[in-house]
Amino acid sequence: MRPLLELVLLALLVLLVVFASIASVLGDQLRHVSFGEPWWLLAMLLPLAALAVRAWVAPRPATFRFSRVATLAGLHQGIAARLAQLPDALRLACAAVLVLALARPQSSRLTDRIRHEGIDVVIAFDLSDSMETMDMLPNRFEAAKQVIDEFIALRRHDRVGLVVFGADASTVSPLTMDHDVLRAMVKRLRLGVIDGGKTAIGAGVGVSLNRIDESDAASKVIVLVTDGVHNAGGLDPDSAASAAAERGVRVYTILIGRHGGRGNLSIDPGQLERIASVTGGYAYTAEDQEALRTSFQDLLDKLERSINEGENVRAELFAWLLWPALALLMLDVLLRNGRLRRFP
Repeated sequence: MRPLLELVLLALLVLLVVFASIASVLGDQLRHVSFGEPWWLLAMLLPLAALAVRAWVAPRPATFRFSRVATLAGLHQGIAARLAQLPDALRLACAAVLVLALARPQSSRLTDRIRHEGIDVVIAFDLSDSMETMDMLPNRFEAAKQVIDEFIALRRHDRVGLVVFGADASTVSPLTMDHDVLRAMVKRLRLGVIDGGKTAIGAGVGVSLNRIDESDAASKVIVLVTDGVHNAGGLDPDSAASAAAERGVRVYTILIGRHGGRGNLSIDPGQLERIASVTGGYAYTAEDQEALRTSFQDLLDKLERSINEGENVRAELFAWLLWPALALLMLDVLLRNGRLRRFP
């Protein structure tokens, strides 16, 4: 009975290696797996029944007598003896993989196409030098990056773009559904990649507006994240807001950081409130990380939910099992005709 148990455990170990390898390749496709013909899973009992029969009818192994216990203790199993059951384990694992393939595993997922009754969002992110202020941990810039990353992760079915601005503005990413790539871009952002000596809020909104003009979605939103006042040349923020309103684009503004009393000339909350009000958006103020996260959460609640137009798509995965099964069978054959060959 013990050799049979060892054989089953070895086969399970082989299966674990196979499935771990498949999972590393398929990744997210394995989140929602179902079987097209699950009744084939009953065939998994056949190799187990064959093992039970073999164990029942197998002849008892021959015994050898040693004149001294010391002689027996001096004998050590070689590697071939230790792996003697590996070919049988490979064959058993191969049978299990083939049964799973016959059951037609499928990955169920929604298509990535979104009705344009959904929302397209462009985030305009301030990279001016003042974002290095450490009234948030570790500073305003890093705190905002973390919350923006969380925001993108939660807008799973929306197209999201990213614009950064300092003394001027630049597009980091156009509108995209590839949120993994976009989040990687956010994490790689560093202060100093553009001139941060001034804050061109107008340019940030203007470039964001150009990016969102590429969209034909029913709802278009710009999220402006800044800690300062417009103090650069170029497009005026109020003019940019008027242009956004004419095109039906809402602008939500988030002013981050602690800025002291009303006499602080480094900010102009009224300007951000006008931008939001003119476009039908909302102006937030976040003096700490918790308020910043709360602002984005409230923003999520205010935005409509996107509607997916694609049907439920089922991707067939059985082919990913056939190649491992063939590899296990070939390895079994090689071992049986090589080092682990058995002689009558």
